[in-house]
Amino acid sequence: MRQHPSAKNAPPVVAVTVSSETNDAASSNSHFLHAGQVFVSTQPKSIALILGSCVGVCIWDPVNAIGGATHYMLPSWDGRGVPSPRYGSVAISILLQKLLEAGASRAQLRAKVFGGGCLFDSLREPNSHKEQHIGSRNVEIALEILAKAQIPVVSTAVGVDRGQRIVFRTDIGDAVIRVL
Repeated sequence: MRQHPSAKNAPPVVAVTVSSETNDAASSNSHFLHAGQVFVSTQPKSIALILGSCVGVCIWDPVNAIGGATHYMLPSWDGRGVPSPRYGSVAISILLQKLLEAGASRAQLRAKVFGGGCLFDSLREPNSHKEQHIGSRNVEIALEILAKAQIPVVSTAVGVDRGQRIVFRTDIGDAVIRVL
């Protein structure tokens, strides 16, 4: 498949939502985050994620009550094709950028990391250790990027061999985890 000449220089299209609506009766207080998406809110919101080998990175600024999350499937974009928040290396960068654009203070940011499970033995690479499955690599990239960005990871719930349902509060950073 050949790309249209004018599309070669077009910016990548990513699923990013930034919410700054007021808290009125008509607005929803929750947002479901699908794989490959990033969501940031300047208003109190609950973000729900369903994770298996995917990873959810939730970051918030407790002083300014701004927070958001990303849900990604693969650890690192290899540079081919369009950069997408389906990859942790892209998704976390977009999340950080959107938080700062929304008014979060970099010095106040805190993170929580979830998911990265190995739900099916048959999906592990042959002759590999459990620690080398895609879920663990997804977690590794999150922790590596957050460390480089000097954002403290205050908690993790990773490597569970079952699905997880996470509900994260953007304003205070609370998270409720339910193992599925």
